[in-house]
Amino acid sequence: MTLELPERLSKYLRKSHIALALSDTSQDAPLVLVNKAFCDLTGYTEDEVLNRNCRFLQGENTTEEMRAPLHDFVHGKGPDAGRFPILNYRKDGTPFHNYVYMSRLRDSDDEVKFILASQFDMTSALQRSTISANDEKLRHALSDLEQISREYGLAMMGSAKLLADSVAMMAQLSLTEK
Repeated sequence: MTLELPERLSKYLRKSHIALALSDTSQDAPLVLVNKAFCDLTGYTEDEVLNRNCRFLQGENTTEEMRAPLHDFVHGKGPDAGRFPILNYRKDGTPFHNYVYMSRLRDSDDEVKFILASQFDMTSALQRSTISANDEKLRHALSDLEQISREYGLAMMGSAKLLADSVAMMAQLSLTEK
């Protein structure tokens, strides 16, 4: 059963200029929310990606070595937040080096309900050099998210420190009952 996100939080994720995707962990991690920035990055529309696992972005040159850490993360192995480089493909077949930031979202019973992911195209040297600027944008977005989340009884744990240290995009978001 999918846990509903507060409307204001969903709206915030949708309007963010950072490519964001939210997966439900109750099945094969199908996407339940993507924003315009995600669609712009991948070339897919929201209708084309919802209820699908993000594996559809992988292609012929995406190696098992790249896939394994994401698979392990989705299946609960390792820390609750991390960064994962992977070769993905846009709808038109163009490859891009995606740096995926993922965080498990837990409910009040400490059960993982969602995985929040942010995608960053680091294909060109210019884009790779802007990771710090991207982290700064994420830090500001997390600050806004934390404010919104508090209004709905949600809590974010340690995300600013992880971002500042470039260890992970987010730490843990605990979802509590309304």
